[in-house]
Amino acid sequence: MSLIAFKSLHPSFGKEVVGVNLQSKLKFDVLSKLTQALMDNKVLLFRDQNLNPEQLAEFGRAWSGRTRIDSFTEMHVPGYDDINVIGNVGELFADADYRNGAAFWHTDCAAENDPDATTMLYCIHALPENGETVLADMELAYFDLDNDMKNKIDELTARHCYAGARPILGGKQSWEHELTPVTEETERNFPAPVNRPIARTHSITGRKGLYAPAGSIFEVPGMPDREANELMFSLKVHATQDKYCYAHQYKPGDVLIWDNTSTMHYGKPVAAATGDHDRRLMHRISPLGIPVGVKAMNV
Repeated sequence: MSLIAFKSLHPSFGKEVVGVNLQSKLKFDVLSKLTQALMDNKVLLFRDQNLNPEQLAEFGRAWSGRTRIDSFTEMHVPGYDDINVIGNVGELFADADYRNGAAFWHTDCAAENDPDATTMLYCIHALPENGETVLADMELAYFDLDNDMKNKIDELTARHCYAGARPILGGKQSWEHELTPVTEETERNFPAPVNRPIARTHSITGRKGLYAPAGSIFEVPGMPDREANELMFSLKVHATQDKYCYAHQYKPGDVLIWDNTSTMHYGKPVAAATGDHDRRLMHRISPLGIPVGVKAMNV
């Protein structure tokens, strides 16, 4: 097995991976070790990578065998309908609603048919400051709830939709940005709303955590909207306290990976690029389903 080492990113979650070159096709034993590390730590960082879209696509598709085809087709990397462009470079991202469309607390793929999903972001250009992705540990946030709140939410489900399709419970805080514009064509390609437990047991680890308490919930079945809105706002505020959060400042060549079923995140707002010195450019791919490396994990 390759020599792989790990460095902590945050006291409760997140590891930097040392000794892995994502340009090469990874052997199954390496994929398994990385899968175990992601399940244990929720977030992984790989530094100093040099990937073209085909290499990123190969890694993402190898992770779980299938990847999400995003409905926002205008953001696709040409020739790769499962890789999206994120950043502040180019005509599309001159529009702040595209550039900062992820600048609100949310969970990727919460409205997909299969909630088990990973997000991978590859950094091509990074800002000298700002532009961080902030991730929150939903398992620790759930663990710290008092017993009364746990008992209240443990039997509740919530209905999720893609942000922009319906009014979302919990509201936006003052710093959170407007959503990426949703065209009629984009909305037609959204999956149908789905029910998820508010406190969800992880499909692989069996650990319980809050699941996507902000950004995509539009209804708590059986609960009046006003009460549901207050509940989801209180969970959002609790789960996004600084002690649960890791803010990643990117460098070119970073690949940041997170488990969507145990984290929530947002991208800090950025201004449009004015030159080479303030460019931000990322490629994103989201593998869906149980990672193939789970077969060799000790869970």
